[in-house]
Amino acid sequence: KVDVCAKDIADQILAGDLDMKMMFIKTDVHPQTSDEAGINWVVFADTLNFSFWQPEDGPQYTVTYKGTKQTGYLALCAAINRTLDSGIPLTSPEYFSNVDKETLDKLLMGDEGVSIPLLQQRIECLHEVGGKLLKNYGGKFTNLLEESNNSAVKLLDLVLQNFVCFRDSASFKEKEVAIHKRAQILVADLWCLFEGTGKGSFPDIASLTMFADYRVPQSLQFYGVLNYDEELLSFLRKDEIMPYGHVFEVEIRGCSIHAVELITKKIREILQEKNNTSAVNSILVDQYLWGYRRKHAEEMVKYPYHKVRSIYY
Repeated sequence: KVDVCAKDIADQILAGDLDMKMMFIKTDVHPQTSDEAGINWVVFADTLNFSFWQPEDGPQYTVTYKGTKQTGYLALCAAINRTLDSGIPLTSPEYFSNVDKETLDKLLMGDEGVSIPLLQQRIECLHEVGGKLLKNYGGKFTNLLEESNNSAVKLLDLVLQNFVCFRDSASFKEKEVAIHKRAQILVADLWCLFEGTGKGSFPDIASLTMFADYRVPQSLQFYGVLNYDEELLSFLRKDEIMPYGHVFEVEIRGCSIHAVELITKKIREILQEKNNTSAVNSILVDQYLWGYRRKHAEEMVKYPYHKVRSIYY
């Protein structure tokens, strides 16, 4: 079924209906310029880019701003912009390194008084990242970016070296498995912010993998690329929270990464046969699958996803 998914994406590219680079283009909620303010916005958002899901039968974290209701990660983006528009420098490391829990709760508050999940953990992440930037880089992520010498892999390493809260790895069958979803998203979002040019052109961007989360596996199930056995399905149907590092979780995330690599490879082969030079990498395929899940949310309900409360995704 890898071929089915790859052919579907490749056919859309060949027909001109899908431009893979458009999958990672800046939306209305994202910063539009690659200046220090835009970089700070990306760093702040990706420091908090985790665990937005809520139990289906309870109140959801949504943010309505400028007439549009946003859910999940985009709700966080809307709350950030609402705060910045009010004149509060939320995304400045000097500000967020010391923001208190009560203030952050108010600033990121969702519709109908629903707080963002894992508020305490979000405060801890912001204080760590802001504190390290102030201590080691003069409060400027641009200084860390300069140190990467325009390498996505080097920037990823620097993020992991400096910020413990981005280190997303697990033990699987006595082997350490590095996944680093949020760290890779940070690098990819900066690549997007710079539109693949200048200090964010990152010629080695294709070295990054997809961002292993709890939503893309639903799209992979939909396409038949991932098939869950009865043991896993029965666990997921209980609708219980899976502990971070659980063997099922690591298998799902690891298989998702491998699946997207296979899909990406197949798409490239199809396009090459047709002499099509469209840029394709695992990041862009991930974004397609993530957006596909949102676009077909009602159809995806029948494909269970693993629920993990974690700062890593």
